[in-house]
Amino acid sequence: MQENEQIQEQVKKKKGIFDKILDFLFVISVIYIIYNIFGYFYPYEANYINNRILGTDINTITTTNNSYYRDYNYKYVQNTKYLHPSNKQELLNSLYTFINSGEEKIIFYCTKEYKNCTKDAEELIYDDDKNVISVIYEFSHPYNDYKTISCGTDKKTNEVRFKVEKKYSKKKIKEIDAKVDELYNELYNPNENIITNIKTFHDYLVNNIEYDHTKSDFIEKKGESDSEYDSSTAYGALIQHMAICGGYTDAMYLFLDKMGVQSMRVTSPTHIWNAVYVDGEWLHLDLTWDDGRYTNGKTFLQHKYFLINSKNLLELDTDSHSFYQDVYLELSN
Repeated sequence: MQENEQIQEQVKKKKGIFDKILDFLFVISVIYIIYNIFGYFYPYEANYINNRILGTDINTITTTNNSYYRDYNYKYVQNTKYLHPSNKQELLNSLYTFINSGEEKIIFYCTKEYKNCTKDAEELIYDDDKNVISVIYEFSHPYNDYKTISCGTDKKTNEVRFKVEKKYSKKKIKEIDAKVDELYNELYNPNENIITNIKTFHDYLVNNIEYDHTKSDFIEKKGESDSEYDSSTAYGALIQHMAICGGYTDAMYLFLDKMGVQSMRVTSPTHIWNAVYVDGEWLHLDLTWDDGRYTNGKTFLQHKYFLINSKNLLELDTDSHSFYQDVYLELSN
């Protein structure tokens, strides 16, 4: 009888331990589920928990790059391996790295010594007289370009959060890429030099795109209604055959990229065009202004703005082409 009671007591103890283990595993599972749900809806806060409480080394925060990332560094901004800026230049590099990566959101921390970090980050997005942010993204691939960008900060932790809404949808990218592949297979000549091939695509685009004056007038607040075309993008240029300067420029970038030619998009306060690195130098390439127009409205192809240096560009026009020479240092005279 006593032996049976001892056996029952041992069973109860084992069962109690087993139940405690199950209860512990249940609690851990609930915490894991809540954390993942929290992380899905509040990614920035979840990252904060991960970085600050779970002990992730904030000195090694970096980006995950998509297929449109380009390992190009410029005099003004460079890709950085780790996002842990200690000064304004490193913050600019972090912003460029984020946009160039194609990620839609990122969270990182400046060093404690960088006292103006959060202020500088917010000014870059919301209160920058030089509009540096609108220039930085021109160094990246058009598909990593954004429609909107926002910034959040935490002064106590020197935390910086960037979030973007992409300019190009996956559906439109698929259509554009199919058209680029089709035209590339048709027009690219491997037996010709790179300048000849650039000219081939330059001429095709100028001859097959109509300048969208409705869109242009609307942007300049002269028109009463917006255009029905997506003319500020490569979709308008290649699919709808209607574009303003942004559409011409993005479309040409895609062909330059397809040919393996490094390029960047160059902006002034009122205009945008391509710059191309060929034969060891950076040259301007403006398809919009090579799409000439007679006084009777008929258009014509010209090559006044085809692969010219900055001196010649500014001799032709000092208004629309007054680019930021303190940013596009490769193009400065």
